[in-house]
Amino acid sequence: MKAKVENQSATLLQEEVFREKADHYLVCFIDNCPLCEQCLRWLVGQYADTTPLAYNAINPRNPRIGGEQCEMFRKNQLVMMKKGMKKLYLDMPGRVEYQIRRLLIQKWGRRQYFEARRGDRLITPDMQDDVLHACRHFGWTGPIVFDGEEEYWLW
Repeated sequence: MKAKVENQSATLLQEEVFREKADHYLVCFIDNCPLCEQCLRWLVGQYADTTPLAYNAINPRNPRIGGEQCEMFRKNQLVMMKKGMKKLYLDMPGRVEYQIRRLLIQKWGRRQYFEARRGDRLITPDMQDDVLHACRHFGWTGPIVFDGEEEYWLW
C-alpha cells in the first residue's frame, strides 16, 4: 500500500514538473519516433497546452531527428543531482579553495557557480565531475562533500 501511494505521488510530481516545463522547453511531437516513449522532449510535449497556434518544437522534417540516432534525444531518467557546495570548502586550506573556486567560475561562469554553491541550481553529474577534477588537480585528497542531493531529470 505504501509503495502504491509513493508511486502515485511520484507520478503527480512528474506531471506537475512536465506541465511547467512544457511552456519553455523545446518539445517534440513526433509520435512515430522509435525513442519517443523514453524521450523527455516527447513526454513533456504530451503535457503542452493545446490552445496556442504555434509552439517551440523540434522540426520533424529534419533528417537527423526522429530516428534511433536522434540528436535531440533526452533520456527520461532521474539522476542523482547534488545541491549546494558550502560544505565542500570546510576543511580545505584557503589557497586550495581559492584555486578551485576560480577554476569552477572560469568553467561555469560566475552566476552559475554561485547559484550552484548556494544550492539554487542543482549540480549535474558533469558538474560533479568538474568539481572532482578541480579538487584533485589542485591537490585536495579529502572527501568531496556537497550540502545535499536529490533525484531530478537531466534536462
